Amino acid sequence: MAQRHNLGRSEKYHALPRTLYALLFDDGGCYIGQSSNPQQREKQHRSQQGGWHRPFQFQVLNVVTATRAEAEAHEQAWRVRASKEGWRVYAKPPGIVINPHRRATPQVRWLALQCRWTLGTPSRRPSERIRWWPWILAGASLLLLARCVIG
Repeated sequence: MAQRHNLGRSEKYHALPRTLYALLFDDGGCYIGQSSNPQQREKQHRSQQGGWHRPFQFQVLNVVTATRAEAEAHEQAWRVRASKEGWRVYAKPPGIVINPHRRATPQVRWLALQCRWTLGTPSRRPSERIRWWPWILAGASLLLLARCVIG
C-alpha cells in the first residue's frame, strides 16, 4: 500500500515517490500527468468535475522519487515520447492538442530518450491515415484540368 504523506502545501518541495501516468483515449490521444497519490488522481479524472467526459484507460508509466518540479520534467519527457510514438498529446480537459517538442529543453529530450513506451501505438480512423500524397495528386489533376479548359 502506498505511504501517505501529510505535508500540506509544502508537498511540492519534498522528494516523494511520484507516479507518472497516461490517460489513453480511443481517438489516439493521451494525457500525461503525475501524482503522489495516483488512485485519488484517477478518481478525480473520472469524476464529473474531472473534465474528461469520455472513457479512457489509466496506465502507470513510471514512478520517480522527486520534487514536483523534477517530476514535471519527467512528465514533459513522457509527453515527448508519446508524441514520437504517434499519440496526440492533450493538455488539460477537454482535450486541447499540444506539441510537446516546443517546450522540450535538452534535459527533457535526454530524459525522453530514457523513457520506454510500452503502450503501443494509437489506432487511427481511416480518415486519419490519409497522407500528403493524395493532395498532390488532386492538385496536379486540378491544374491539368484547368489547363485543358483554358486552352
